[in-house]
Amino acid sequence: MPEPSTPSSPSSVPPADLSFEKRWFLDGIVSGLPLAAPALPFGFVVGFLVSESANINNFTGWASAFIVFAGSSQLAAVELLADNASALVIIFTVFLINSRHIMYSAAMNPRFTGAPTWFRILGSYLLIDQSFALAENQPDDMALRDRMWSFLGTGLTFWVVWQTAVGLGVVLGNVIPEEWSLTFSVPILFMGLMVLSIKNRPGVIAAIVGGVVAFATRDFPQGTGLLLAIILGVIAGTLAETRLKADLAETASTS
Repeated sequence: MPEPSTPSSPSSVPPADLSFEKRWFLDGIVSGLPLAAPALPFGFVVGFLVSESANINNFTGWASAFIVFAGSSQLAAVELLADNASALVIIFTVFLINSRHIMYSAAMNPRFTGAPTWFRILGSYLLIDQSFALAENQPDDMALRDRMWSFLGTGLTFWVVWQTAVGLGVVLGNVIPEEWSLTFSVPILFMGLMVLSIKNRPGVIAAIVGGVVAFATRDFPQGTGLLLAIILGVIAGTLAETRLKADLAETASTS
């Protein structure tokens, strides 16, 4: 007499197929290329500042591009180091700029539930503004395997572009005439953030306020001008967001 069958235990369930998916990896590369173009001038500025700084070794400065892989904070850190800013100002500035990645990680977590540990580590490293935006726009019912390899294709595209741009800035920085000195690198940083923030009005306001303040305070000592620009930009964006929500609530109540 045959033995009665027993339900399969969770441990006996075969793991999902998460092997390399060429189609979606290439799709991630193609999707990322248009957004990677604006990173070229920013990376070049970082490399240029490294080559011009007496406080940063060229190799160390270039290596920070792949150790950190966070363009805005890297540009700010290099600028502040060149200005002999205190360690406290540098750390606090970098923390403020990168704090948005906490929100990014929380938003991405449901989309990559079930992903292996190696992907979570590598994916966290490749998580930047552009890769987050593209991943957020993908369909909710997209398969985990396809989502993973698309994200990696996008992230690696930005990584290669950024390393190349910073390297070119370091190499070519020594041959650029002194009259071309990029003294407006900090305002350029905020202009770039403004481009990324055009998706909503509060983001644009925050970036504009930050850029204007950064330009006006570019000669402040110890990098305090950049720190002030970040703080005022965040305050302006928060106030604009609060006002926008109030306007929308009022419109909804009167309609």
